[in-house]
Amino acid sequence: MGLVLLCLTNLIFPLAALGVVLSFLLSPRRKLIAHLSSELKERFGLIRADQVPPQAVWLHCASVGEVNAVRGLIKELKTVYKKPILVTTSTQAGKETAQKNPDIACALLAPLDFYPSCARFIRVAQPYRLFVVEREIWPNMLQAAHQAHLPAALINGRISQKSARAYGLIKPLFKQVLSPLAFAALQTQEDAKRYEALGIPADKIHVLGNVKYDALSDKPAQLPRAHEILEKLGWLGHPIFVAGSTHPDEETLLLRTVPELLKSGTKLIFAPRHLERMSEIEHTLQQSGLHYALAGQDSFDKSADVLCVNVMGLLCAFYACATLTFVGGSIVQKGAHNLLEPALLGKTVLFGKYFFNTPDTAKALLEHGGGVLVSPTNFKETVVRLLADREQLDNMNAHARQTAQSFQGATAKTIGVITAYEQRTNA
Repeated sequence: MGLVLLCLTNLIFPLAALGVVLSFLLSPRRKLIAHLSSELKERFGLIRADQVPPQAVWLHCASVGEVNAVRGLIKELKTVYKKPILVTTSTQAGKETAQKNPDIACALLAPLDFYPSCARFIRVAQPYRLFVVEREIWPNMLQAAHQAHLPAALINGRISQKSARAYGLIKPLFKQVLSPLAFAALQTQEDAKRYEALGIPADKIHVLGNVKYDALSDKPAQLPRAHEILEKLGWLGHPIFVAGSTHPDEETLLLRTVPELLKSGTKLIFAPRHLERMSEIEHTLQQSGLHYALAGQDSFDKSADVLCVNVMGLLCAFYACATLTFVGGSIVQKGAHNLLEPALLGKTVLFGKYFFNTPDTAKALLEHGGGVLVSPTNFKETVVRLLADREQLDNMNAHARQTAQSFQGATAKTIGVITAYEQRTNA
């Protein structure tokens, strides 16, 4: 039954692809078709042998976040295998990020999940191992790997309850492609239960945590730049409330809190999740009547009470300078962004009830006193109360750091599982 469903997906693929192309041509984004044309060869697996190093260790990632998450793991894989690293991604941005990593020998766009494309890619690239990162479960890619006798494994694997339910509707298909996996290194016990229900044998499942937490640093590279900006603003010595990865409704909430913050001399720094919104954000700031500055400016007005981080790479450094932090995507229904980034820096983390992307870290921070749940109704009061009680805040900061540190170590555990697998295979 699984093979029948796989065949049906390939029969439907040309029609689905045609539909996507037509909808794209008719959409306001059709100008991007010029860029798309340069990607077609990679998308259909039409690569040349001289484009990729043979016998490479192949990692398939979704996009930028996954490529960054496995930086440390890639370095370790080079040591274990002593072979070049090939990374494929589903997005152009992910590919560009991978190309900047000196440990990656080759970065390409992944072939579309069409069996002839995947099979040709594997035949030409001749990879040594395939590691699928997080939730990039593409049935034809895995089936083509199995048919080519290319060992494949899932690393840093995760799957939401919603996705698991959807996959369960065509369980024979996923059992067909998941059961041959060499092993599955998963993030949580919930992930393990869901993947086992979809067909991965229990003896191949290992719950190891999330390797992205090992990529977090308690020494941000951009800290000198952050200090320089704060000095130019005249904010050194002031309490600072830093909100990261914010969305529109959360920014509205933050700006409404500023008048209360100013009573204690507290300054606000916020970093929007999507910088392409900057024109909208500047309009909101202008309408607010608040004095503000942008982190990308060359000079700064010392009358500013709000700083908007409109350049990439500075958020972690500003977290390190914070008195108190908030992580966005949690009051709005985005599932919350990286809660452990400020926690590892010893900062108490405020976040909303929508933390379904990071339930393990959110629950641990709440349980151990390093995080506080906030809502639109208690946000202002909670921020003001915590900033007024520095003794309590210092105690919570220590708990936040301890909690964050407890989540690290998944990279070493994953390498241990890989090494054990190779020893069994080569015995």
